[in-house]
Amino acid sequence: MTDYTELISEFWPTVMLAWDEHGDKNPIIECDVDTRKVLAMPAKEYLAGLSERTREAAQRNFEEISASGGMMVFIRDDRNRILQSYVFMPSEEDS
Repeated sequence: MTDYTELISEFWPTVMLAWDEHGDKNPIIECDVDTRKVLAMPAKEYLAGLSERTREAAQRNFEEISASGGMMVFIRDDRNRILQSYVFMPSEEDS
């Protein structure tokens, strides 16, 4: 599994802007490696676009995360054919 945490840190200011603007709607945030874009997308539509193999597990994971106030971020790396999710939970000092 490729580790994209360093790349996420590059995207982080934009991820947080997207979250601040749309977080009340519990979006999924996608960071596209190739286009260098960050998108906040409606979770239902995003998850429906996943392969059947990964959709159910991602849906369950998303429901647990969003119920706790967390954020699910997907890294899309089309060049390497990777779509990988990361979970970020609110820190205790934010609550």
